[in-house]
Amino acid sequence: MKMLFKSITFAIVMFCFSTMIFANSGPVFWQGYPSSAIMVIENSSPIRVENENLVFDFSDSYNASHTINGKVTATYEMFNPTNELQAVQMAFPFVGRIDRLLSEDIVITADDTVLPYTIYIGDVVNSYKSPFQQDRKASFDFASIVSTITESLYRGKHFTENEKGKLYTIDIKPSTDQRINFAVDFNFDYEKTKVLTNGFNRYERDGKKTKIAAWCYKPEVLEVYVLGEDIDLKINAYTDGELKEETDLFTYQISTKKVDVRSYLMAYIKNNTNGQSDSMISDTQLYNLYAKSLDEHFTQNRGYSSEYDLMAQENYERILTLVYTVAFPQNSVKEISVSYRTSGTMDKTETVEPLYSFDYIFNAAKNWSDFKNLNIKIIAPEEAPYIVRSNIEWTKEEHKVYTATLAGLPEDDLSFTLYGKEKITLLDKAGGSLQNTFGYFAPIVVGAIALLVSGITIAVVVRKKRNKYLN
Repeated sequence: MKMLFKSITFAIVMFCFSTMIFANSGPVFWQGYPSSAIMVIENSSPIRVENENLVFDFSDSYNASHTINGKVTATYEMFNPTNELQAVQMAFPFVGRIDRLLSEDIVITADDTVLPYTIYIGDVVNSYKSPFQQDRKASFDFASIVSTITESLYRGKHFTENEKGKLYTIDIKPSTDQRINFAVDFNFDYEKTKVLTNGFNRYERDGKKTKIAAWCYKPEVLEVYVLGEDIDLKINAYTDGELKEETDLFTYQISTKKVDVRSYLMAYIKNNTNGQSDSMISDTQLYNLYAKSLDEHFTQNRGYSSEYDLMAQENYERILTLVYTVAFPQNSVKEISVSYRTSGTMDKTETVEPLYSFDYIFNAAKNWSDFKNLNIKIIAPEEAPYIVRSNIEWTKEEHKVYTATLAGLPEDDLSFTLYGKEKITLLDKAGGSLQNTFGYFAPIVVGAIALLVSGITIAVVVRKKRNKYLN
């Protein structure tokens, strides 16, 4: 009996410790970002919000980026109590990615008339990080957001938009079917020279000595863009990744021309980024985004940057602001509607099944002269049809539908969490804790624990039978 118990215990220990040593996966967490109520830029606006109907519709959610998403529609009945025409400029900040912007997802109307809007690109949101932070939420300062809205061109620390740089265009052709590792060596003083490369996938630096390289399987076109003092390019090619086995089985041709910074960046953007989202954003906003990124990387990397630094910008979660104007005739009421798609925070650090959390920022609406009659509806998705957490009370209507009615703006911003079950049970939390500790190996640990419990149960039963037989 002791041997049986020892064997089971040993098996459990081996299971658990091997899991802790070799598990490379941790808790799953995919952060979402708050939605936002529209915000008037002019704090002294006389416009009143008489009624708002806010709908979160997740019925057509598709599983993108490990979370759920849906359409948010905010419909406002707004009143101009004055005897004058009021042309009110409004700003609607939200968090999103440039590469996921779709014109059909964003619609703004006034009395069913579609309004034009301008998208302004803001800063990357860095506040959302680990689910283990005590405060997971980002702090959005709306005054700061509005202050970043500008039509002026970015003024760089290391260059100006009209500064001329020397563009080296290198055409490479391998002579055979064998791939080559095309390498370029050069020296530069980062205080006098700035270098931006395109097409290279290797970068080495030792003081002023710099080496860049790219594998070429077929004819390729590579670029080196130089600002400031010129550089001398030394060309070699190799057959190995260590750049030791030289080869001459290739040809190359270098051409040069002068190009100003703005023209080069805009040509790069048009050729290498998401065309649809680019068409939604002005050239000034796009230039400012990539020029600022280039400037920052020149500072961080001591005068060097690559196209990867620029390409990454459209993939970051950042503040985007829609700016539009609504004309209110004297003593008139207008219905304003804003719709867009939003994604939630997917969190599996607490439970076995994911929790999907959403936030909606109401405090911006306090800029209006008055705000009353707030009606909220949530149409939950099939995979998470229950609200298990929220800072307001909900009425459950038909399947997957929740409603709330408030006389005015709530004291705090709205937050709610959707889950696959009606309640979060202790078993859910225990499973989440195991998953949090052991990651993808949690099922093995659960099996090991079950094996231990079974072994102990068998041992107790056998011992009782033996004692009964002896007596």
